[in-house]
Amino acid sequence: MLDTINTVLIVGGTSGIGEGFARRLHDLGKKVIITGRRQDRLNALATELPSLETVQWDISDLTNLIPTSTALLQKFPAIDTIILTAGIQHFFSFFDNTAGKESIITNEITTNLTAPLLLCTTLLPHLSSLAQHKPTHLIFVGSGLGFVPLGLFPAYCPAKAGIHSLAVLVRQQVARQGEVVRGNLGVVELVPPYVDTGLDGAFREEVHREFGGHVPEMVGVGEYVEEVLGGLEREGEKEVAGKGFAETAVGKWREAFGGVFEGLGMDC
Repeated sequence: MLDTINTVLIVGGTSGIGEGFARRLHDLGKKVIITGRRQDRLNALATELPSLETVQWDISDLTNLIPTSTALLQKFPAIDTIILTAGIQHFFSFFDNTAGKESIITNEITTNLTAPLLLCTTLLPHLSSLAQHKPTHLIFVGSGLGFVPLGLFPAYCPAKAGIHSLAVLVRQQVARQGEVVRGNLGVVELVPPYVDTGLDGAFREEVHREFGGHVPEMVGVGEYVEEVLGGLEREGEKEVAGKGFAETAVGKWREAFGGVFEGLGMDC
């Protein structure tokens, strides 16, 4: 699959897993375009990585979401691979009296699920058009927590469960397209384990206390990116799951529901 990636758009490429992919794919000689909210991070990465293209974009701003994505695809019509990795995570309880939970929940669901869902309305027609004559790829970044929810993250887990459903249903819609598009447009869900990013930086110690000594082992960003790139080389891969509970969860899901979808005559 890596050989068929030429121009990649990474939505949320200024930190964490997104930045890791940007750096590695840039090292591999791919044309890389990244988006992010923070102009200072975009500038820093553009200075460090020659030829990197950057676009300031806050996908939680739904009013400008579709116009911005449309303009971006018009500016870079050769984009053949899109990685949707932008995400935020909050740690809270429905039972505490802290004000502002409504805005926290709304923003988290908007960023992690609503925006990717809406973006499919522009990204998939673009990739489908390109897929008439070359391989294209849409890569969602889900989470092991989308399969094994933890009450510590009451907005993040439902959103990532939604991303898993979105990946499955997009795959089913691709299967209903023409033979050429079916063969060329790949849909992959990445299911990371506990990766050492800044996602939980504001509350990591508190979360670890809540785990009571049962914290999953963290994986470095670089190590995880290499693991994913290896997984993407496997023909027909639908999920690339990190080792540990994420891999177990994905395997159990396919074991439990794969036959159900097969009985319905649907891909999953």
